[in-house]
Amino acid sequence: MRRSGGHSQPALRLICLPNAGAGASMFNGWSLPDPLRAEIWAVQPPGRENRRQEPAFRRLDQLVPQLAEQLVPALDVPYALLGHSMGALLAFELCRELRHRRAPLPVRLFVSAHRAPDLPPWRPAASTLPPPQFRARLAEMAGPSSVGRIDPELLDFLAPMIRADFELCETYRYRPQEPLTMPITCFTAVDDPEVRVDEMLGWQRHTTGTCQVYPFTGGHLFLRDHAADVLGCVAADLAAEPAEVPGGAE
Repeated sequence: MRRSGGHSQPALRLICLPNAGAGASMFNGWSLPDPLRAEIWAVQPPGRENRRQEPAFRRLDQLVPQLAEQLVPALDVPYALLGHSMGALLAFELCRELRHRRAPLPVRLFVSAHRAPDLPPWRPAASTLPPPQFRARLAEMAGPSSVGRIDPELLDFLAPMIRADFELCETYRYRPQEPLTMPITCFTAVDDPEVRVDEMLGWQRHTTGTCQVYPFTGGHLFLRDHAADVLGCVAADLAAEPAEVPGGAE
């Protein structure tokens, strides 16, 4: 994990997980209001940025136990998990893995741009698309404002890692378990070509707590343009949570 900023003596920790093709740097500069005394950490999966020499995982059930092992030492204060797209799926399964290990659980789960985990994907798999169609799919995800900023050479360099991330999501199979108990906050974009707003509403099935959905404008990578607004929602929801360290198994 990488510390992205925040209070040096935290009373709360926000642990963030990136979308497919991204790394911990997408959360650089993030902060929460001083009264929360929050520290922000970002998970750095293998295969990107400072871990680019390591092979990216292609199966979620192999990555999650390793992430949980690395996460446990950081759970000494109350914390929340936030994941965007692939990161949302990882955050959800991390909650279930940590529950299995009887480790402290998050006070809240924030999921962004990923359908409820029990819903099957309705778009064709992207991981096996030929290069022209693969680039077109990425451009569609990035949105029209980003198409001109995509460097073809950089994209070719990153393509194996991005395809591995897509494969990790596409091969995921939901396994029914008891629902979580912490509240879930969902962030979605009305023009997301990958996830419909109604699919985000399904997250309510996965918690006995509350489930709030915040819609934004934009496409699949809306978090990039709405980080300040998303952090405002995060701060408001976390301010309402109890301050004690959460317990282990539910």
